[in-house]
Amino acid sequence: MFDLSRSVHNLPRTNKPLRIAVRQFRWFKEAFHAHAVFCGETMACAFSIDDVKLAGAFVRWLDSIDRQKPKESTERREFFEFVPSLVLRELVADMPVKATRPPANVDPISPEAFWPEGYVATTFCLTVYAATMGQEFHRDVHVSQIVDDLRSWWSFRENAREDSDYAAGFFQLLLGNEPNWWMPGSFGARTRSARDEVLNETVYNSDR
Repeated sequence: MFDLSRSVHNLPRTNKPLRIAVRQFRWFKEAFHAHAVFCGETMACAFSIDDVKLAGAFVRWLDSIDRQKPKESTERREFFEFVPSLVLRELVADMPVKATRPPANVDPISPEAFWPEGYVATTFCLTVYAATMGQEFHRDVHVSQIVDDLRSWWSFRENAREDSDYAAGFFQLLLGNEPNWWMPGSFGARTRSARDEVLNETVYNSDR
């Protein structure tokens, strides 16, 4: 399984809270480059990064945060958990990283070998998310075992090619959550869906 702890310690240092640093492109760019190097060394692979594409994904992500940020402070932690799925969506929409040679130090039927670029983007989001949650909420992040499941990654790549929103749903699965697959990139739809499920269950039980 992906070594999340090592990856977190590989992030660039900053005197600012990570929730602030990650929203500044200079740190975001440095962190993404450092993570790509880290993955390349681990996988015996080399990656190139298109910083123009990376900047585009970053700007779209910030815009999405501003549009979806909830007004209720009680939803702050839940939104923190949702935000990195939007990063992955934007990275997958216009992938800024490319393997310049195939991984040599991984199982040939592993997710890393199957889609090294997607693996770098996804584990980057997991890394920043884990570091931020630890800093903000003193919480350890546990990643689902599907992070090592090639079938899940195959589905991820194929579906995300048709609709990049699927990437947001896949990230939520990695955290052990069940996405709203109708609108996996919408925080409001996800929270409404959860409330609707509770309401529907209450109505169903009352009718029995």
